[in-house]
Amino acid sequence: MNYFSLTHEQQEWKDDVAALAEKEIAPRAEEYDRLAKFPQESLDALRDAGLLGLRVSKEHGGLGADFLTTCLVVEEIAKKCPSTAMCYKMHLESVEAVSRIPTALQVEKFVKPLAQKKIFAAAPGGESRGQSGTDWRPISAPETPLKIVDGGFVLNNLRKSYVTSAGHADLYLTFCRVEGGRTEGPPDLLIIEADKIEWQTVGEWDGLGMRGNSSTPMIFNGVVPQENLLGLELEGEKEPVMQKYMSPVLILTYGAAYLGIASGAFELACIEGDKRFVSGSRRFDNPINKRRISEMSAQIESARAFLHTAASMADEGRAESLLPYIQAKVICSEVAVRVTQDLMTIFGGTAYARQLPFERYFRDARAGLIMGMANDQAYEIIGDHLFPDAAYK
Repeated sequence: MNYFSLTHEQQEWKDDVAALAEKEIAPRAEEYDRLAKFPQESLDALRDAGLLGLRVSKEHGGLGADFLTTCLVVEEIAKKCPSTAMCYKMHLESVEAVSRIPTALQVEKFVKPLAQKKIFAAAPGGESRGQSGTDWRPISAPETPLKIVDGGFVLNNLRKSYVTSAGHADLYLTFCRVEGGRTEGPPDLLIIEADKIEWQTVGEWDGLGMRGNSSTPMIFNGVVPQENLLGLELEGEKEPVMQKYMSPVLILTYGAAYLGIASGAFELACIEGDKRFVSGSRRFDNPINKRRISEMSAQIESARAFLHTAASMADEGRAESLLPYIQAKVICSEVAVRVTQDLMTIFGGTAYARQLPFERYFRDARAGLIMGMANDQAYEIIGDHLFPDAAYK
């Protein structure tokens, strides 16, 4: 069901991507998880369908989809393979930045190729100040600025700890500080071209969940041209542009991915739980199980309605802060945890023996509590919005 009213075009997007995910993505999901294999074939299917340019403007050859359509697309992919959805979501996050504040040169060099299905992008995550004992929260920009030399910015063993699609992207869009630039406020954004510098992945990805997304650390060395710094012609507008475009797609697509985990597991449960045993009874004839699955349906629809409302606010420019996006993210991720946990209980030994993929959804869902903006940090930000003069701000 979808209680939030969709346009005809949005419903078509939802239906078309659902069909694509069922045919091209679902059959490979178990193998990607079992082998911790990067979902290249599934991402190739999304590329062939033109979906890598989903948020690139029509002016530059992309599909120009709105925020709500973007959430619908990510949810349908996540229903079938959360690892593929996370790699795709991180691509969209990177594309958003490159598409919204490019220079004229960057339009030709990056934006149009993105729309033409020639580029796959990733957004390397930051380091933690906890390593130096100053702060527990992950941060996006290192405190040490990149030095400037003739030709550009020097990457001297630049390490990023959390890089979804590590080693598989054409572009890596990273937050940074640059020599002579700002020391406070939003960080700068630098486009790193994988074929123009030296890079290496550190170790192998063997996570509890999201096992196909190749989320390993990376180290970058080399010189990146100054022309690869985003927003060079928009210095005064950079902060509002980031607030208007980048933050919504970054946060909302996390919500959509985890909503997809919840709804994908739920849809499978509805099919399996309605099957009859030899005795003629069904799993959902049990009143406790019927209560649980009914509660899940209400939780999922509540989260979906909130997410779509927040996305609509972004499309209409009605959000006065990041509050609705952050609230939607925590709600969707926590619903995914609750739903998958209850499904493991309902399906008992069948689930724990991995005869059905509920255990995979169960593991993938837990990443939502700490991935991207961790929920603990998100609630702190929510509190700051509700009580701006609070002592802990």
